[in-house]
Amino acid sequence: MRVSKLYNASLLRCIAEEKTITISALKKKYLPPEQPGIIQGIAVMFDSDLKVLEEEGYVTIKDDVVEYIQR
Repeated sequence: MRVSKLYNASLLRCIAEEKTITISALKKKYLPPEQPGIIQGIAVMFDSDLKVLEEEGYVTIKDDVVEYIQR
């Protein structure tokens, strides 16, 4: 039995809608606007959530481009 890591389904949905998107464009689309002096948990977890999606085989990341893999 294969146990997969928990992944961020809403982030995956944003990537799947675009099929191919740059990381900077994905941040603008997915993350709320930055507010001075406030650290938002969603922004902190963005990079690790993206890494989990890549490790689990949902996306590929080359340079600054994220591509959705249909499974």
